Amino acid sequence: MKFKISLYCLLTVCFISAQVSHKVKALAKPLENISYAESLHIGIGGERSVLYEEFRKLSEAARADELYYFSKNGSNALRLYSGAELLKRNDARFITVYQYYLHHPLIMKYQDGCIGRKDNIAGHLKRELYSAKEIIAVRDSLLKEKRSDFITSQLKSISDAGYGKLSQKNAAFYIKEIEKTESGKPSL
Repeated sequence: MKFKISLYCLLTVCFISAQVSHKVKALAKPLENISYAESLHIGIGGERSVLYEEFRKLSEAARADELYYFSKNGSNALRLYSGAELLKRNDARFITVYQYYLHHPLIMKYQDGCIGRKDNIAGHLKRELYSAKEIIAVRDSLLKEKRSDFITSQLKSISDAGYGKLSQKNAAFYIKEIEKTESGKPSL
């Protein structure tokens, strides 16, 4: 029986892994052994994170199914970045990833600007969700303003961070689902 279960698990992982395109696998290569993650801008000077930029290249090429695969099977960096990208794409599997790490904690370091912290991936994803809510509010406010170079620059920055499609309504839904999960009520 153990052999059948092990064989099933191995075949499942191989099948899912086979669903990741060669291009996306190649783009994931630089991140596959990274045990920490960084925000878009790091350090006191706010320089762009090379690590985050590597993931952005991957996310531009990856389908949501591939991101979901990496959110459970990749390096720590791929797990966190992929889970957060599912949120930005308004993919309900974000909740599944959050729940998984809430119940199966995986502690990792995350560098946000010049501040580093170690936390469970679920904690990082929850902060990403609450940050997303604020970023979306700023984006929506800027979209109502008369265009200037500054506003255009800010909107581009928000878009570069991946928040082009997520709405306040989407964010509120995910917050509600996370609160249900944390209170022990059934979610989704």
